[in-house]
Amino acid sequence: MTDKGVEILNCDCIQAMNSKIVHGSVDCVITSPPYNVNLGNNKFKKDGYASYSDNLDYPDYLEWMKNVFLGCYNVLKEDGRICVNIGDGKNGNIPTHSDFIQILMGIGFKPITTIIWNKKTTSNRCAWGSWMSASCPSFPMQHEYILCLGKTLKKSSKGTSTISREDFIKWTNPIWEFKTETKMKQIGHPAMFPIELPHRCIQMFTYENDLVLDPFMGSGTTGVACIKSNRRFIGCEIEEKYCEIARKRFKEIG
Repeated sequence: MTDKGVEILNCDCIQAMNSKIVHGSVDCVITSPPYNVNLGNNKFKKDGYASYSDNLDYPDYLEWMKNVFLGCYNVLKEDGRICVNIGDGKNGNIPTHSDFIQILMGIGFKPITTIIWNKKTTSNRCAWGSWMSASCPSFPMQHEYILCLGKTLKKSSKGTSTISREDFIKWTNPIWEFKTETKMKQIGHPAMFPIELPHRCIQMFTYENDLVLDPFMGSGTTGVACIKSNRRFIGCEIEEKYCEIARKRFKEIG
């Protein structure tokens, strides 16, 4: 790890969790996996994910994610937690978050809560499914989910919490409202969550100096939140160009 308590692994996350990360060493996993929304042939390909297609057959996607979550389970401590940000596919026609919960529970994780992230997004809509008719109404998704589970439901080992009284009261309401990331083009990654998301999960579920893993690090937003909160961080990222972006972001933090 660097002097900031950060380690970047430029490799497949399943490989990293099987052979590079010590099992039972991680306090919390905070991540947002690929959404499998058919970006593999356009935006993701253009911006650098040539090694990954975001358009798997849905059963194959769930099987792949099962292997990812099994790796997360293995590297977590016995009192470790996992926070997974995901949205449902096709305006809710594909209940991805529900399928993820079933996979996670099948592995052995215990549900803590499901947070609804209200992204506070509005858009000019031109597709209603059916206009003022019950035949085929469409419901564009303006929210996503943060699935929070633990290896057990026992209290985690003692440490120093850094959350304020006001934030604890506010964030234990499982409807979180904050905007999406607005600097994706500037930072250089096509799909980012805002730093507010990992920041809140870090404050709610970890102690100072805990070790946090993001198996889908991307541009390193979870790592930035960890450094600013005095947590240690391991990030897995398959694309070298995004590892470089993350390294630059980490270096810029005073």
